[in-house]
Amino acid sequence: MSSFSQKFQSHILKSFFTTTSKNLNQKQAYKILFFGSDNFSVASLKALINESKNPETFVKSIEVVVPPDKKTGRGYKEITSNHVKKFAQENDLKIHEAPPRSLEGWKIPTPNQTTNFDIGVVVSFGYFLTPSILESFSKGAVNVHPSLLPKYRGASPIQYAILNNDKITGITIQELHHEIFDAGKILRQITHDIPPNSTYITLESPLATKGAELLIDTLRNFDYYKKNAKEQDVSKITKAPKIKKEMSEIKWTQISAQKLEQLHRAISHQYPLSTKFNNKTIQLHNISLPSVSHNLLIQPGKSLEPGTIIIHQHQTKQLLPTVYVVCADSKVITFNSVKVERKKEVSILDWINGYQVKSEKTKFEE
Repeated sequence: MSSFSQKFQSHILKSFFTTTSKNLNQKQAYKILFFGSDNFSVASLKALINESKNPETFVKSIEVVVPPDKKTGRGYKEITSNHVKKFAQENDLKIHEAPPRSLEGWKIPTPNQTTNFDIGVVVSFGYFLTPSILESFSKGAVNVHPSLLPKYRGASPIQYAILNNDKITGITIQELHHEIFDAGKILRQITHDIPPNSTYITLESPLATKGAELLIDTLRNFDYYKKNAKEQDVSKITKAPKIKKEMSEIKWTQISAQKLEQLHRAISHQYPLSTKFNNKTIQLHNISLPSVSHNLLIQPGKSLEPGTIIIHQHQTKQLLPTVYVVCADSKVITFNSVKVERKKEVSILDWINGYQVKSEKTKFEE
C-alpha cells in the first residue's frame, strides 16, 4: 500500500472514531413542557431557563402550561396572572393556559407538527395530569415536591411540616403516578433542616432553590435515575391536604398557645388568623409566644377563660402595652396589630383605646 493510501485510510478511521466518540458523549436534549403556578414553581422554571443557555445543555426547548388568570379585587374587576405566567412572559416562553378546573379531556400542545414533548415537569401546579397526558411524553413526567415522600402527600406539605413542628423536611423528585397524587416512584430525595420559628414564606424559599437544583441534576442523568427509581413505602404515608380558610378561625377553647403560634406561622401568609370581637371578624397579626412566663401575667389564684384578653402596661411609658390572650391550655399568645373587618390595620394601642378593651374583662368570641 502506498504512503498516500495509508495516510488517507488513517485519516478516514480517525474521523470515524472522532465522530462516533462525539455522538456517544453527546447528551440527549429534551423538549420540556413545564406545568406550574406559584413562587415555588418559578425557581425550577428559572433553573431550566438558565440550564438551556449552557453549551452542553439537556434542554432543547421549554414551553409552559399555567392555570387561567383570576378575577380579583373589589367587584372582581381586576385580572391577575399567576407568578409562573408572568415569569414566562418576561422570558419570552410560549404559554398554554389550562382549563379552569380539570385537565380531563385536555390535550397537550405539540411543539411541532411531527413530535410530542419528551418530558413533562410539574412543580406546584394544582391539577391532576390524566393518564393520556402522561403517556404523551416520550420520557415521562416528573414532579418537584417539598417533602420527604411518602410523608405529606398533598397540596400543603410545607404548611403541615410547620403545623406539626417538624425539625426536618426535604425535597423529592418523583415520577407522576397515573392514578394517585404524589404516589409516583422516587427518583431523588434530599433533606432540609427546618430552622426554629420558620414561617411558610421563610421555608418556601430555600426549599424552592434546593428543589430547582435537584431537578436539574436529576434531568442531567435522567435515564439513570429513572432506571433506579424506587417505590414509595405505603406504610409511611401521611397527608397534607389543601389549606382551607376555616382553619384560620381561632377556636380558643380547643387550641393550645403553641399550636396557635404554629398555625399562624404555617398559614397566615394565605389566611391571617381571625376571631370574633363585638360580633365582627378581627384578624390578629404577628402572633407569637411571649418571652415571659404566662404565670406572671395572671394574678395568683385566678383562672381566666380561653379567649380572655390581658393587657400588660410597661413601667417604661415609652413602651406600648403588650396584649396577651389565654388559650385552651391556660397559656397565652401575643400579637402586635389587628384588622377589624372593613377597617384598616391598626396598632395594639389604637385598638385598645378605640374599642375600650379592658384587661381580664374583654374576651374574644368563637
